Amino acid sequence: MAKLEPYTPTPAARAGRIVMTVMPFVMGMACVLLAFVPLGRIVGSPLTPAFPLMAIYYWAIVKPEMFPPVAVLAVGLMFDLVSGGAIGLWAFVYVVTYAVVISQRMLLVNTPFSAFWFGFLATAAFAGFLGWVIVSIIHGIFVPPGSVIRHMAVTVAVFPVFAMLFGRIQTRVLQGS
Repeated sequence: MAKLEPYTPTPAARAGRIVMTVMPFVMGMACVLLAFVPLGRIVGSPLTPAFPLMAIYYWAIVKPEMFPPVAVLAVGLMFDLVSGGAIGLWAFVYVVTYAVVISQRMLLVNTPFSAFWFGFLATAAFAGFLGWVIVSIIHGIFVPPGSVIRHMAVTVAVFPVFAMLFGRIQTRVLQGS
């Protein structure tokens, strides 16, 4: 009787698996960098959407096993470092927001896009509120919430474009996962 050799993936298959595993994290980091591109000058608005929040929400709902909390923490810390703000502020906000999204994930999996988008609206409102409260506490004053509200409104308005982009990347690159 012939002895069967155990299946071992080819180097190309292993490399593909690595790409599939790190793609959501790389996209989150790219969103951090995109947040600091002066897009406002192009569209005539000083507000830049919270691109990292979009990536965190999308991957927390769609493929949470490929975007674990440690990746969310790294994205938040990178955002804090690049922004020059309080180190740990957005890392904390993103990790807490991620935990809330994961806890409500089953309500949004396989729902129409309108429900997915409404879930993002609630997520953006939560993240914006949490960030606003922490900044107010850090500075010891009541920070006017208007800029946070406008920032999150722009984020929610732009989200469908990024959800479509993330969906296409998921379909093309992560098909095998």
